[in-house]
Amino acid sequence: MYRDGCDIYHLPSRAEYSTSIDSEQVLACVDSGRPLPMARLEMSPRCDYNRRMEIYDQYAQVYDDSGQIAFSLKMVPYLDELLQLHQPPGRSMLDLACGTGTVACSFAVQGWETYAIDRSSGMLSEARAKALQTGQDIAFSQQDMRDFALPRPVDLITCLYDSLNYLLSPDELRKTFCCIHNTLTPGGVFIGDTNTQITLEEIWGNNTFFVESPDVAVVLRSSFEKLTGISGVDIIGFVRQPDGRYARFQEHHLETAQDKDEIRRLLEGAGLVVEAVYECFTLKPVNPKTRRILWVARKPEKP
Repeated sequence: MYRDGCDIYHLPSRAEYSTSIDSEQVLACVDSGRPLPMARLEMSPRCDYNRRMEIYDQYAQVYDDSGQIAFSLKMVPYLDELLQLHQPPGRSMLDLACGTGTVACSFAVQGWETYAIDRSSGMLSEARAKALQTGQDIAFSQQDMRDFALPRPVDLITCLYDSLNYLLSPDELRKTFCCIHNTLTPGGVFIGDTNTQITLEEIWGNNTFFVESPDVAVVLRSSFEKLTGISGVDIIGFVRQPDGRYARFQEHHLETAQDKDEIRRLLEGAGLVVEAVYECFTLKPVNPKTRRILWVARKPEKP
């Protein structure tokens, strides 16, 4: 059974994605490359930024368990390497769009004064629980990345796991970069990553991905609109409850990949100096086949 809102529905022993599809059929479709029949699933309409950022409120509860934590775990040692090359002036930091708090907790463990911001109350709930479990003192707040503020400037700001790709217009990126500039100390460092169009169009494309564990089953169905350059991902998940029933959630995620030169222009327009542009998880320069770009920018010490 699963719960959707206030209603309880029956499920077969494995989570059901339409009235006649079980997880074995889903896997068969994915393995063979056949499209997944999902006509009976309602796909969410496009919406404004505030509604877009509400998406993680439900996904948050299974975000780590569905495998998404792997990115942050890989990012932590990479950030250590980057900070040896691009040293900030002090040891205070903000993890912007912090998600479930893995990166923020890793900095707090190392003795950094740590702030963490996310738009999703669900993500912040998971992040606070993680900080409590690890005994870390982190200042969490629910804010919009386009318009945020801290009690005082910090030496480092991170914005990771293609969070910037959720900003669908150059103006949204501009506002975010201006806030980052205003929140950094002189000489402070910004590190962020972005998916490239290759990822959205060719890797994600129009594909279906399936993740299953004993307590969670998640289907991710992606679609890319060449005309707009926007990738949409419908996420449908079933989460086993303590009583054996399943709570169902469904979210619609949108990303776009701004041109690399445009991102550089917006960073510089916000008053930041781009120090390096890497192929993410390496120290290599980007190339036409790069799937994810890692940006390092710095606020000048003098205006």
